[in-house]
Amino acid sequence: MARPKTPLISRQSIIEAALKLIDEEGLSRLSLKRLAAELGVHESSVYYHYRYKKDILTDVLMLVLSDFTVDSPIEDNWKLYVYDAATTYLQTMLAHPEVIPLLTEQRPRTFGLERENQTAAVLLKAGFPPEYVLAIREHLEALTIGALQFAHRDLFDELPGDLTELGSIVDAAGRTTVEDRFLLALNSYLDGLERQLESWTAAPVVSPAKKTRRRTPVKSTT
Repeated sequence: MARPKTPLISRQSIIEAALKLIDEEGLSRLSLKRLAAELGVHESSVYYHYRYKKDILTDVLMLVLSDFTVDSPIEDNWKLYVYDAATTYLQTMLAHPEVIPLLTEQRPRTFGLERENQTAAVLLKAGFPPEYVLAIREHLEALTIGALQFAHRDLFDELPGDLTELGSIVDAAGRTTVEDRFLLALNSYLDGLERQLESWTAAPVVSPAKKTRRRTPVKSTT
């Protein structure tokens, strides 16, 4: 059968259908065959746009992250800006829990550079030393992705009955939400950063001087 001159589906329709299937049936159930059936086309129509499933998953993650927007940079309040960005990021991903594993596998490092630059600008304007801004960014990402990875699974599956203290805190943790636990960690980190910033601005960071070898004077033989 001849290939139609106009493609029956688009890349956008493929990734939207893929996200719908992932949300409804789980990431592990997605296949090109299942995706083609959902779209009502032959598998070759999907192959025309995507040769590999991993490329579809990359674009699915990009589709989800495209909903992550910070309304406006609060440039005069770095703490509020970071808080808003981190909580919005968490909520964006929690809306699609089956996509969360893709965060550490599929995201191109070139994605979202404009937003990263905005964050760097806010932190630099606040007075954070340039050499520590990237580390702060890494800490925030680790904090958020860690919270997402533990969002829908228990840290301990089964506990012996004699471990009463551990059992009591596991039961208590079950009465909190993912957002509760994340905000505990985020606010603690931001409060610590605020205190550190005060010390940095009071006494500017001085990079440690490189060690140099001390030369031993050469004795004169005359």
